[in-house]
Amino acid sequence: MQLSIIIINYNTFQLTCNCIQSLYDKLTGLDFEIVLVDNASVECNPQLFLDKFPNINLVASPVNTGFTGGNNMGIEHAKGEYLLLLNSDTELINNAPKICYEYIVKNPKVGMVTCQLQYPDGRIQPTCRRFRTISWELLEIFPVFKLLPKAKQGQLMLHHYFDHKTFANADWVWGAFMLFPKSIIQQLPEQKLSDLFFMYCEDTLWCWDFKQLGYDIHYLPEAKVMHIHKGSVHKDKWIQIRKTGIRNHALFMKKFYPDFRWYIFAAIYYTKQYAALLWIKIKKL
Repeated sequence: MQLSIIIINYNTFQLTCNCIQSLYDKLTGLDFEIVLVDNASVECNPQLFLDKFPNINLVASPVNTGFTGGNNMGIEHAKGEYLLLLNSDTELINNAPKICYEYIVKNPKVGMVTCQLQYPDGRIQPTCRRFRTISWELLEIFPVFKLLPKAKQGQLMLHHYFDHKTFANADWVWGAFMLFPKSIIQQLPEQKLSDLFFMYCEDTLWCWDFKQLGYDIHYLPEAKVMHIHKGSVHKDKWIQIRKTGIRNHALFMKKFYPDFRWYIFAAIYYTKQYAALLWIKIKKL
């Protein structure tokens, strides 16, 4: 088995069905399996997935183990030499898994590959990121980097400063599409994806762990996937979810700055993030 594709479903039956169907429609040239982990959904009986897609490997969890727990559960059932963690609110635009698979097989120093993610209207999502260091945060406040040519600005900062139309060597990428060798799991500190976070910022932490092992993380714009983004999250919960993400990211940075510098980072980061949340609330008034 060349590739195991792991999808987590939590009350997103139709979105997940669309995702699976796109894999059968667009993914060719690879021996692959789909491992679907249902995280104790209450929307419908997970056996309905088998009625529609009898060839998938359905893992029905009796409890909601979160994004991390669900992916670790899927990895335990995966037979593939390579793994693709794929969000349930995605659909392939082209044969992205094969493009990424062929690239990573030829580049053993690369530990993870991701693709270009697009909104349903075709806009590109800023999936490539740098770790939010003190210098990165200060450069956002005092953007002297804008004196550089546009292309160099993007490669330096990534995030929304990068147009995502060319190759990039990133610090971390979104967990919506992560393709990597299964063998790396055994090299991780706990021989599984870190479960420090139930949800949100776990993708940052996983990329940190991969880079600590000496691997690069590459972004390939020629591989394209549609990502609804927040499609599995109720809009009424988004502000609270964003607060959780802010808190988790600050906790993650304690790994990056295990000394007094974390307090400097936290002061800058929290001020920026909560000012942005306040602005969102003001605009809604």
